[in-house]
Amino acid sequence: MTVSPALLDDSLSIVHDDHDDDHDHDHVSDQHSERGQAPVLSLSPSLARTRHHAAPAASPTATPTPVPPLPALRTATGSYGLEDLEESSLHSAGRLRALGVTAGDRVALKAENSLQYVTTLLALVHLDVSIVLLDDGQTEPECRRAVARAACRWLLADAHLPLDDLATVITLDDLSDDGQVKPDGSDTLSLAAWFRRYDAMITWSSGSTGDAKGVVRSGPAFRAVLEATRERMGYRGDDVLLPLVPFSHFYGLSVVLLWWTTRCSLVVAANGRLDQALRLGADAGVTVLDAPPPSYHTILNLLERRPELRAELSGVRMWCVGGAPLAPSLAMAFDQLVGRPLLDGYGSSEAGNVAMAGPEGATACGRPVTGVVVQVVDEAGRCVEGADIGEIWVRSPGLMEGYLGEDGTVLARDDDGAAYRTGDLGHWTAGGALAVVGRKYAVHRLGHTLYPEVIERKAEACGRPVKVVALEDERRGSTLVFVVADPAGGHAQQWRRALNALLPTYEQPNRVLVVAEFPVNANGKPDLAQLRTQARAAMPMASARPAALLAAVAPDAALSQDQPELPFEERRHALARVSEFLRTDRQRVVEILTEISNHKSVELEVDAALHTLDGAVEEVRRYRPDAVPQMTVFMSSNVLLYSYVLYLLVPSLFTERTVFRPSGQVLRQTRLLHELLAPVHGLPLELTAMSQRAFLQGPVDHASVVVFTGTYANAEQVRAQLRDPQLFLFFGQGINPFIVTPGADLEHAVSDAVRIRLLNSGQDCFAPDIYLVHQPDLDRFVGLLSTALATQRYGENDDPTADYGPLSYDSAFRTATDYLHRSGDNIVYGGSIDFRTRHVQPTVVVRGAGCSPEITELFSPIFNVVGYADVDALQAAVSTSYFSERAMGAMVYGDHAGLVAHLSRRHTVAVNETLLEADTGNSPFGGLGMMANYISHRRKRVAEPILISKAVADYYRASA
Repeated sequence: MTVSPALLDDSLSIVHDDHDDDHDHDHVSDQHSERGQAPVLSLSPSLARTRHHAAPAASPTATPTPVPPLPALRTATGSYGLEDLEESSLHSAGRLRALGVTAGDRVALKAENSLQYVTTLLALVHLDVSIVLLDDGQTEPECRRAVARAACRWLLADAHLPLDDLATVITLDDLSDDGQVKPDGSDTLSLAAWFRRYDAMITWSSGSTGDAKGVVRSGPAFRAVLEATRERMGYRGDDVLLPLVPFSHFYGLSVVLLWWTTRCSLVVAANGRLDQALRLGADAGVTVLDAPPPSYHTILNLLERRPELRAELSGVRMWCVGGAPLAPSLAMAFDQLVGRPLLDGYGSSEAGNVAMAGPEGATACGRPVTGVVVQVVDEAGRCVEGADIGEIWVRSPGLMEGYLGEDGTVLARDDDGAAYRTGDLGHWTAGGALAVVGRKYAVHRLGHTLYPEVIERKAEACGRPVKVVALEDERRGSTLVFVVADPAGGHAQQWRRALNALLPTYEQPNRVLVVAEFPVNANGKPDLAQLRTQARAAMPMASARPAALLAAVAPDAALSQDQPELPFEERRHALARVSEFLRTDRQRVVEILTEISNHKSVELEVDAALHTLDGAVEEVRRYRPDAVPQMTVFMSSNVLLYSYVLYLLVPSLFTERTVFRPSGQVLRQTRLLHELLAPVHGLPLELTAMSQRAFLQGPVDHASVVVFTGTYANAEQVRAQLRDPQLFLFFGQGINPFIVTPGADLEHAVSDAVRIRLLNSGQDCFAPDIYLVHQPDLDRFVGLLSTALATQRYGENDDPTADYGPLSYDSAFRTATDYLHRSGDNIVYGGSIDFRTRHVQPTVVVRGAGCSPEITELFSPIFNVVGYADVDALQAAVSTSYFSERAMGAMVYGDHAGLVAHLSRRHTVAVNETLLEADTGNSPFGGLGMMANYISHRRKRVAEPILISKAVADYYRASA
């Protein structure tokens, strides 16, 4: 590869030889030979005109051997040489200059990582403009504020944005060479002028108060950061860099410019599919990989499952991490598996790279880089030593020039040479490395540093007071629960839509909790401790059951004297005693239920049971069922407490006596639960373990109402033996399709997809049997899903931190095993089964549009994902008899009113939320699918949503 003198002038002052010794030279030559066969493809016409690179000149004493050059940049679609990239960038610069872009202009850039992003960035640097980086996830209002604040004349983006009133908007496709515009006129790209610019780069940082601040960094400061970074990390000309971080952030941008000035090779991969990115990196011979901690959780899982990929990535000499604090547990697990440490670092948009753990030592965040002085000080401003924690103060040639003013001018730092106070907490290790504890009053999420109070100010534009509670999560960053004070009791989904419209994706809520008013402390201010308690209880069912999360109300509080009496009025006190018991002795119930369900699911189940008990009296008085002499119940094999409340406790308000038969699979646990609760409520609820035949001939035959939970085939066998006057209620299973329509918020959809499928490790009848995703979004959905699943932690059922656990039911385990065996060719993530521990790894099975998917009720953590071509095809598919007969619930993500209206004719439809939110426990639930649920009376079956109190009111009275 020939490098011109002009390019060398623009390179950094620290120059590394491509080959340190003969051994390294041989190794690199072999790599070049292997990679040189990759095709040179193009995304723009200018890159199509590739040039043949001259092989290195042969020595006089050696036989000439052509060695193809290492591609300067590689994507999933092709490889590109240095001269090709330079030519494409010069053409982009020429078009921009023809459109009127001149040196010193403020130009905003908003796009995803791509080849065009890189060439456009280089073009802007060459033109010596002030580059304003916008995150690709920012909303239109956010972009509008940033463009106005920075006084940008130009905005470059992936797609057109309606900001023409503020700046000239140009799409990246508009910069492709169409044969009309000549290159910039320069022979080579030059960084020299830009490296001298006072406002070379503007990025954004959310401070502790106010809106996001525009951080202005000069060219000399940026160059100082790059020099110190390359010196510490030892980048070489034969390195292949794979940055799995956004180029729109300081971290990602630094890697791109280090690549260009070091003259090594860069791999540009989509961050949404880490498995594909690692595969691309392995094929390219990656040697340096950069990613934030959440991505490394996924990478660790991928490497653990795929030893062959781990072997192919053995050439990675530096695994670099940044963007958020690195958990010691992750660092240790990675080192044990891979045999190389994660190299952590510390820096910020304002201060640049401050400390870095280089390849020579991987302790904490490493030592401060050359030219940077770090102090750790206490509250009085005195330096502390050793493990004492204090605030981090920095002096660095890479510090920002200042923040943007309201009019776009630069408000220079007014510190008179004093140290920059970062607001971060840290301490020194014994070896002199800097360890960062965290940021004062800030949280880390999706690679961003966020201040909840700042988000609150923006969120309150929705028209209601909002508090943001950040819940810690070591593997995923922070979870944000937005608490909206709405006296009118608006639905959580309504407020989610309003909030999402105001905020960029990385600031949007994980859950929304609606309360009538905030709890207050003695000073009349919102009580943050109570809000945090409510937020924890709200995860992940806040939008479903906001009433259960308000301050506990005495069971009698909702009653009024003019309401009609209950058939068994005195029993409301028994239900109140159970509610009190569950609140005060919750752990005793949890210990029983975690024998068959994982801890997190049990906690949610107890919350759901409490909510249903709290609404029981109101429910029965609303529907007014007549008194029933006897009811018999075939109990469910899962959600034992919730079933106990739904089928036994609430009906006791209108049923004189109930006999129930547990499922044989959970007889022990049901018996333990009943023996625990029976002394509390003292109700006439009788558990029997008699055979099904004896149960049918005795309690069932004598009952006025029969409740059956189980399969359709078994329900039909029971129904055939009933007498005409008996009321039969069948609670079965549905397909419960999870549908992602065009334009849906994929991150929100994936979050809910994981939550509903992994509930009780997949052993829940609400879990979707199929995920239907619009084909153009399929790859990204699967990528996000795989990334999310890689962070899910397996553990025993009694482990409160485990996201899922072993399968408890033999039939579910066998079905999962058989299904995965048949679907092996379509597994894109997971697929492992440990027969000893009954651990079924969360697994993604994918089939594209046009395939004939197998729809099986999977009582396990298996995601059956199928693409569809368009909404018309989707609507036709869900209208087939197979879906119609099993119509119970459906989940739709996105804004497609026509599809929702169509599904609503036969399903309970949850829009942009799961069926967990749609099921309140005190309202009818289900669909019009006969195989999903039906009511049978006098041999006539009716498929409709069922609630026992309502069904008895509608049908049992009519039989009198």
